[in-house]
Amino acid sequence: MNTEKKIVVPGDLITDQVKKLGQNVYFENNKIYSSIIGILSESNDFVSVIPLNGPYSPISGDGIIAVVKDEVLNGYILEYNSFDDSFLLKSNIRKELAIGTVVFLRIKNIADNGSLEFDNINILPKARVFQTSPVKIPRLIGKNESMLNLFKEHLGGNIVIGKNGWIWYNSEDVSLAKRAFSLVVKNSQKSNLTNSVKDFFEKNKLK
Repeated sequence: MNTEKKIVVPGDLITDQVKKLGQNVYFENNKIYSSIIGILSESNDFVSVIPLNGPYSPISGDGIIAVVKDEVLNGYILEYNSFDDSFLLKSNIRKELAIGTVVFLRIKNIADNGSLEFDNINILPKARVFQTSPVKIPRLIGKNESMLNLFKEHLGGNIVIGKNGWIWYNSEDVSLAKRAFSLVVKNSQKSNLTNSVKDFFEKNKLK
């Protein structure tokens, strides 16, 4: 049984069936094609292609993790693993933010010029940030947060995952956490990944 996901390239025919179009696909001559190199994600009525790598492309409703990169007169410049930095108005947050502060925010709206509007802004305590490609995040969260719950159960501490590819964590064993996250990242295209991670934790119990 093949456990690998299907990789497609620009121009690859995905299907001639009628389906709702997701990201990175296009419709031409009653057929659906891929517009990028990526992993095919297909169901009975929906099709999209997930990029293999690259920076985060903002999506309204996503929760992301960002770092304060600089302070200007009326706000803060945020770095968040995207093509450009973003801007947070000081009026949108009660506390002053120092450079290097890590925050969790939800993207409320994306303006026509690409600027982001945020809500649900939370300052995260000083801890560690694991960085990976945004396309790996769905596997790091898991179906119904199964993988995230597995991490929390075996690593201790708190874990916050941003859709932009950054994971904030203050686990008791930093090395074990990094190895667990890396295991998922390296094997994200394989099936039965949850069982593999369970086996990993059985062999590497938190001391």
